[in-house]
Amino acid sequence: MKCQSTKGVITTPHPLSTKVGLRILAEGGTAIDAMIAASATLAAVFPHMTGIGGDAVWVLYDKKVSSIMGIGQAGQRAPLRPITERGPDAVATTAGAIASWQAAIDISTHQWGSDLSLQRLLKDAISYAEQGSQVSASQAFWIKQRQALLTNLPDLNPIVRRADGQPLQVGDTFKQQQLARTLKLLSKNGLMDFYQGEVAEALHAGFTALNGNLSLDDLRKTRARNAEMVKVRYRAGDYYNFPAPSQGIYTAKALTTLNQWDLGEHGMGSAQSYHLMVEAIKQSFTERNIALCDPDFSPLNSLEIASTASLLDATRASPWGEQGQPADTVWLAATDSDGRTACLMQSLFHDFGSGCMIGDTGVLWHNRAAGFNSNSQHPNAWGISKRPAHTLNPSCYIADNGHRFFFGSQGGDGQPQTQLVLATQLIDFNQDVETALNAPRFLLGRSFFDSTDNLKLEQSLPEAIRTALTELGHITEVIPSLSPYTGQAGIITITPNGMATAMHDPRGEGTALAL
Repeated sequence: MKCQSTKGVITTPHPLSTKVGLRILAEGGTAIDAMIAASATLAAVFPHMTGIGGDAVWVLYDKKVSSIMGIGQAGQRAPLRPITERGPDAVATTAGAIASWQAAIDISTHQWGSDLSLQRLLKDAISYAEQGSQVSASQAFWIKQRQALLTNLPDLNPIVRRADGQPLQVGDTFKQQQLARTLKLLSKNGLMDFYQGEVAEALHAGFTALNGNLSLDDLRKTRARNAEMVKVRYRAGDYYNFPAPSQGIYTAKALTTLNQWDLGEHGMGSAQSYHLMVEAIKQSFTERNIALCDPDFSPLNSLEIASTASLLDATRASPWGEQGQPADTVWLAATDSDGRTACLMQSLFHDFGSGCMIGDTGVLWHNRAAGFNSNSQHPNAWGISKRPAHTLNPSCYIADNGHRFFFGSQGGDGQPQTQLVLATQLIDFNQDVETALNAPRFLLGRSFFDSTDNLKLEQSLPEAIRTALTELGHITEVIPSLSPYTGQAGIITITPNGMATAMHDPRGEGTALAL
């Protein structure tokens, strides 16, 4: 359900997280404060998708758009073994989320005037981790889907198995006592203790036990950056996304490409509008897979890439054979009573990340290092202190008439695709958030559990449109309407008079609440 208010709104992928964030807004906290409290709660109640052992990026709005990139870097020694998708050898980049939280809190305190303590912001998360919460449908779904994998990752037992060893089911209670202890230490010592204090020492002991690739010095070198977002012109407004190493530059590039056509002329939900979106994404992904990397190590002009349109054939589908990048994350956002907005994307990369809890900290580490290219000659190959090509890329759009739109989605390669559907719904067709989130989506390439590289179309897209896309040369497959495979998106829109509307995706359990 959508909600509206001029006093504050919040939306997250879990009802408990949304309620916690709303309480912070009600206590006079800023949108940033609400995001910290909500994200910490997600680590406690939604651990298969996010946690403090991952990366995070922020979009902030306070009369202008700004951002924070909390992306961890590779260690200072070469991996002892090839980087894997799971297990100890996947623990090969540091985690930037907590560094981004600290950067955001500094803004909240010193620029936005917050007086809420870190202890207050982490209080609810600590309680849920310590006292327990119920297993969500999403958590139970991923436990079931990953049964074979989880058997070989015993660290995950507290968040995937009952005491009798059976898989957790919806409604079961699970606790994360070690995580609660770590959150208490961060609450007491400050967030940077994660990198250079008591928590850091415990993490280092865990890395050593794994015989892994990270050290205490690697933690100490982790930094969040206040990156300038890439801005491109789209219709009657400015679209913002993240610079490299984020794939956001290629989401922006796809919109730059679409800007060459009047989608309204073809009509909302037309075969031609879907064809153009799919083809724009194809070209962006092809270029991304060749070039996206850490710009600190290779020349890469994010703005030039984002603002250069691709050449498309409006009458025929182009071939497609690129390797997909499935991934998971969460998108959450809040707007406070002063109209300031904070959007946060935080990720373990794949569901359950590396599968490794580090030492006795209860911190599930991400597997973002799997985002490096295994070809040593590729620009995105592993390198000392290098950040891998990154999927996180939430969007922001500021219309010339004063309307503001903030949106993002979970889903690796699905993120830019879903964002194109949302952007065109909101901007080209002037739809409300509910219509935009319910609009039929597409997913080009492999989904989480199959090996087909075709174009997957939600069944809610009329059969005549699906047939027309096939006739244009697309190899299509029908997936259920409102399929969770097409992402867990969310939107906040704000009118010039300050009315904020928020909603989370009907494809999941997320909620939106207002003061």
